[in-house]
Amino acid sequence: MNKRRALSLVTGDFLLIIGAGAIAVGIMFILKPDGSNLGMTVDLLKESPFSDFFIPGLFLMAANGILSIIAALLLFINYRYAGISVMVLGVVMLIWISAQVYWIGWESWLQPAFLAVGLVELLIGFFLEAPFHDKWGRFGSHRDSHAH
Repeated sequence: MNKRRALSLVTGDFLLIIGAGAIAVGIMFILKPDGSNLGMTVDLLKESPFSDFFIPGLFLMAANGILSIIAALLLFINYRYAGISVMVLGVVMLIWISAQVYWIGWESWLQPAFLAVGLVELLIGFFLEAPFHDKWGRFGSHRDSHAH
């Protein structure tokens, strides 16, 4: 198994875990938008545009949950644009955490952890996508490095 395929499989497994967690938490917010399923209160949202956790729960379930599961499946079937989907998920995660911190502040160690996850997704997506681009494909290689 080559390195790119191994990275795809490990990343796919990682995205399944992220996706399952996001779907579970999203559903908890949707079922009880007051946050009580997770020991939270809507007081956290007082500086946000949301009066409860219903819309954030939908977004969490869809963007970080379902899209992560889809990207994992794309990685498992070795779909040509799976790397781009991982980069998009990284951007989505960075936006999600940035908006969360902007509106509710630093409330948990999970926020910087998921910020790091977003950055890692972005980087892994780049490495998965790089071989398909002439200039990117040379990243880290020494071929054609002679001066003219």
